Amino acid sequence: LLDPFTSRGLTGLSYGSDNFGKCADYAVQYMNTDDPVPTTNEPLRHCVCYDVTSSSTRDEFVLPDGESLHCWPVAYYARHGIVEESKNVNGNFLRFGDDDALAKGDVVMVD
Repeated sequence: LLDPFTSRGLTGLSYGSDNFGKCADYAVQYMNTDDPVPTTNEPLRHCVCYDVTSSSTRDEFVLPDGESLHCWPVAYYARHGIVEESKNVNGNFLRFGDDDALAKGDVVMVD
């Protein structure tokens, strides 16, 4: 999940937190905590979360015209996330409970 919007209308503010990744074998979220989009700045409890807010590679990121920093996690994943995930899993899909897998709710602060 790349900086997902987690609300389901005004009455479902915790919908994403309650449901995203809940039934998945393994779920990963990439987020930043300083964009202006509501309900996108908190780790999801059923996912492994990579917080890319303070990533050193962000200094190289050029924000597209008319965009907010909400697009930063997508850019980070496109540049680095895919490569990092493939190294971590050695070509295999991880599942929660595997020896090499992080646990649901783990937050990794990306430097």
